[in-house]
Amino acid sequence: MDNKERKKIEQNMVKLSNNMEKRLEKNGQEIETIGYFKDFEFKGSGLGVNDAYIVKLKDAETKSKKRKAKSKESDDQLEKNIYEIYDKDNNLIATVDEQGNLKFDPEFIESLKEINEALFNTLTLEDAKFELPKELGKDDFVLTKAEIEEIANEMKLEEVSKISKSKKIDSYSEIDTKKAIQFDRMNSMQEIDPYAKVTGTETLADMVPEIKEKGITKLGVVYSNASKGQAGRFSFVGVDKNGKVQNINSLESVQGVTTGQTVTSINSRDGSKVEQEQVAGMVRLGNRGTTNGQEELLSLKIGQYGILEVDYVRADLSKDKNERYLSAPVETQNVKPSTKEVRDFMDKSKNTEIDDELDKSKPELKRDGKTEMRNMDDTASNDLLGPDDIIVLENGKKTTLRKEAGKAKISPEEFTRRYNSRGGKTPDEKIDAIQDEVEEEFGAPKRNR
Repeated sequence: MDNKERKKIEQNMVKLSNNMEKRLEKNGQEIETIGYFKDFEFKGSGLGVNDAYIVKLKDAETKSKKRKAKSKESDDQLEKNIYEIYDKDNNLIATVDEQGNLKFDPEFIESLKEINEALFNTLTLEDAKFELPKELGKDDFVLTKAEIEEIANEMKLEEVSKISKSKKIDSYSEIDTKKAIQFDRMNSMQEIDPYAKVTGTETLADMVPEIKEKGITKLGVVYSNASKGQAGRFSFVGVDKNGKVQNINSLESVQGVTTGQTVTSINSRDGSKVEQEQVAGMVRLGNRGTTNGQEELLSLKIGQYGILEVDYVRADLSKDKNERYLSAPVETQNVKPSTKEVRDFMDKSKNTEIDDELDKSKPELKRDGKTEMRNMDDTASNDLLGPDDIIVLENGKKTTLRKEAGKAKISPEEFTRRYNSRGGKTPDEKIDAIQDEVEEEFGAPKRNR
């Protein structure tokens, strides 16, 4: 058996263990081992099974029972083994009780008849006995509960790593969103005040009317294996004023097509840092679907220290998918509120279109890997430039701050610093003002256009 085949079998053991978990917990039992047997035979029956999975069960309270037992019964009498036998598709074949009685599953018997009734009639299932092989075959192996849990943990870490695009994850947290949620006890979640401003004029409760309709006072986003009412690995849930957990059905997951999506993201609360990054998933604001070629969403990513981060996203659908999204942070318990300037910048009532902003961000993102919000907004006077950025003057001529620094006979760095820290309404006014400053300070000649 090669490593690939063994890994597939181990993963099936994990799946089988997960399928049995709730039932066993209810019955006060737990898995002791799961064994894989390439060819298993039920003695005296003429029946053999390929790829059999044999689960050895034990009473979860066996140890405490042993301590309390005062009779002279042997340990073998106190601790009887129970087995369940499954096929490669995790369908039950048979069970073995504490007395060793073998009972075949009725559905398995019916399937045998359907497959080959003539062969079935040759079997002597009433004489069948369950015996584990004295020695394991070359392709057989048995794993303990602890070993299976370790494999399950590794599988989930691989999943989280793929979603977050990180190879450094060594732990994770998971929440079953079907259970009552205590937000202050969860690690892999993020709490949001749905009534805090996301843009200059709106809160999440304004954007998602369902929040107000259900009386939700606390909103959380969690990473979970399954989500109630939503597809995808990230789920939004709310808690109403009575403490009851409510699902947010109008947040429509689009994670299947947005996992790893590139977004132009304001990564700072004051807009001083804008970068392109990949997100782990997105949800569409259901009642704010595609209108006029634009779309509104929330993006999710696993940030530093494994903290879930939420951004408000606007999309210009006319652009290529890797150049259409612009996002800014949503205030959470771990992320401070953005400044008014950032919220206004993302506000569609104040900044109707975002195509110009996305276009302005491209050159610097391509060259430097980052930019600032003020280099993307509609106010030219607050843009930060580098020494070699092209500037178009009022007369149509092109120049750079490096060229202007040469005319002023000061360093490009000094000229650039003065230009970026200056007010002024146009590049011409800024350059003229700096030239006047330099002439006054150093006696340098004014430039000639």
